[in-house]
Amino acid sequence: MKGMKLNFAAIAVLLGTGAAFATSAKPADVKWRQLSNGSYQQVTAAYTCSGATGICTVSYPTGQDPNIDNSNPVSQEAGTFH
Repeated sequence: MKGMKLNFAAIAVLLGTGAAFATSAKPADVKWRQLSNGSYQQVTAAYTCSGATGICTVSYPTGQDPNIDNSNPVSQEAGTFH
């Protein structure tokens, strides 16, 4: 009986841990556009990208400022920023 209680307790801990990982949300990535002077500006309003050449926007993880560290972008959107 004692062994069964320990098994149930272990299963409960494992299920609780799994539920915690399943419900933790990943922070949203942040979109930036590169200005003509080479610096980056965070995109906070509606925009469009036209054409297929060039880089319109670049997404970085929340908390990463590409003006300080522009390595490892999450994604890029092609085109010209408008």
